[in-house]
Amino acid sequence: MQRRHLLAAGAAVAVAVAGSVTMALTASGSPGTAAAQPATSSVSYGVPDQAAAVATSDQVVTGQPAVVHASAADSFAQRAAVSTPQGLQYVTYDRRYKGLPVVGGDVTVVTDAAGKLRSTSVAQNATIDVSTTPTVTAEQAKATSLAQLTGGARTVDRQRLVVLAWDSPVLAWETVVDGVVANGPARLHVFVDAGTGRMVRSYNEIVAGEGTSKYNGPNPLQIDTTHSGGSYTTVDPNRPGLKCTDYDTKQPFSRSEDKFGNGSGTDRETGCVDALFAAQHEWDMLKNWLGRSGIDGQGHGFEVRVGLGDVNAYWVPQDSHIEIGHNKAGNWITSMDVVGHEFGHGLDQYTGGGAAGDGEHGLGEGTGDIFGALTEAYANEPSQYDSPDYLVGEMIDLEGKGPIRNMAEPEKSNYSSYNCYSSAIPNAEVHAAAGPMNHWFYLLAEGTNPGNGKPTSPTCNNGGTLTGIGIKDAGLVFYHAMLAKPSNMTYKKYRTLTLQSAKDLDNTCGYFAKVKAAWDAVSVPAQSGDPTCSGSTPTASPSASPRPSGTPSTSPSPSASPSSSPTGQPGTVTVTNPGDQAAFTGWSIWPVQVKATSSNGGTLTFSATGLPPGLSISSTGNITGTPTTGGTYTVKVTATSSGGGTGSTTFSWQIYQF
Repeated sequence: MQRRHLLAAGAAVAVAVAGSVTMALTASGSPGTAAAQPATSSVSYGVPDQAAAVATSDQVVTGQPAVVHASAADSFAQRAAVSTPQGLQYVTYDRRYKGLPVVGGDVTVVTDAAGKLRSTSVAQNATIDVSTTPTVTAEQAKATSLAQLTGGARTVDRQRLVVLAWDSPVLAWETVVDGVVANGPARLHVFVDAGTGRMVRSYNEIVAGEGTSKYNGPNPLQIDTTHSGGSYTTVDPNRPGLKCTDYDTKQPFSRSEDKFGNGSGTDRETGCVDALFAAQHEWDMLKNWLGRSGIDGQGHGFEVRVGLGDVNAYWVPQDSHIEIGHNKAGNWITSMDVVGHEFGHGLDQYTGGGAAGDGEHGLGEGTGDIFGALTEAYANEPSQYDSPDYLVGEMIDLEGKGPIRNMAEPEKSNYSSYNCYSSAIPNAEVHAAAGPMNHWFYLLAEGTNPGNGKPTSPTCNNGGTLTGIGIKDAGLVFYHAMLAKPSNMTYKKYRTLTLQSAKDLDNTCGYFAKVKAAWDAVSVPAQSGDPTCSGSTPTASPSASPRPSGTPSTSPSPSASPSSSPTGQPGTVTVTNPGDQAAFTGWSIWPVQVKATSSNGGTLTFSATGLPPGLSISSTGNITGTPTTGGTYTVKVTATSSGGGTGSTTFSWQIYQF
């Protein structure tokens, strides 16, 4: 298994669907506790037959409209199918009405192991019969939604037209707004009646959990956790894909109260408290400082697993997750700079040409260290915790020798490293080879003698005094270079690309001059492809691709090591129908993730025909974009397995002219 690491190495489970709302209904359709359908008299507790459960459930939602309060305009798409060791199976569906999402229209059908019907629970308590044409504008709904916040930045995250069916069904604008309410930070989902303009419902997506930390503080530490089914888990509800799990079980930690950890460094749950705290701050730093959405640039994060038996931590690019080991004292190494470092490898993988190519030694480790320092700076914790600095691993003391690396003066570390670039770097051990990259970043951010308790930093060329541009702007320069990097990255190419990004971000050439001075100071020589800068109209380098000032690329492509293709006969590819869709011209759609399975385990690649103009599908099945032309479109999505075999599904997409 290929891993990017911090230091050179010496039975079925029930899963709750976060955020689902269900209510048991009596056979007459009124709220109650009785099952909508009578339970079978004989219950099977054998090996669950999930296909049988899905078949039974499909018959309920399509063949029993009175039970699920379905109109002729309703359609259903399976969201999840879960089997438990107790011989029960749960199949959950999302509903659409005339193509619009129905909030509160979900249905869960319960069967036994053999697929015999046990009960049906339905969130909705009335059949929908509403107009799908709004008279209140989206802008009016935004204003009403923002007014529900009491402070903070008050920004609109996203908006869509839905049918709200938790009470009497109503056409509504659902607007998600970020800011502050009386009891803390908020990501409010606000529902505004699309006919009257009145707010009819809102809820706060943020669940402010508490954790007792080893490295961060003060305790209790606030982390974002998921509340579902009467329990809380170490799954982030606001940052898709981000969660912390036990290394052995691969399951998140769960509590009946929203309190995790005991402060012990040997406790895995405490390790997850620190890991989530660090990862959530890194995510926010990427968003607020660098303008990036998630680790992969597409709004997604990845799993952190605590409990590895190694004295180390790893980024595993094959399936994009972090593995956290322990120090020699047995404490889990989940300090902020370590977690930030490992996700830095993820950022390296999901920018430009990726991290799996023929890159020069040290660049990946230097990238990780830079993002660890950026995360510490963004969190800005007090000095007794993992406060901002340019040391790597000072809190974890991995082997009892102090910090792993020192970015201000790499050769001061108790581990082998280099202050300056030379012909030795391309063949040096990768962590030692990170020294010049770290040194360059410190000089760019802080200079040679920054004061305020920060360490001085020598130069390799006796180039005199350097002044920095600050860590945030240094991060912007470096990040923009990452977006343009090829897979065969070198120190010399980073010199060229950071000069280009500095020029793109600051047309006065001030940053350009400081980037150049910092590279000169660590002995990375000038290149023939280096751009020049002469004021407000600099000349672009032919070897770099300038971007508009301050505008990061938003479409990085992952470049993990490719999966091997299974051998044997072509398998069966099953594509899950996402249901009929609806959207408006001029408004970005909420991403539609099409899912599929392959019986031979091959890697799936998605394609589509018939998409409305303005929409596109990624190779992983994620449909995004902004519709430009009204009409009704028939969309066919096909998934192709690397092991052979294809499957497809067809659905309609109504685009309303707006």
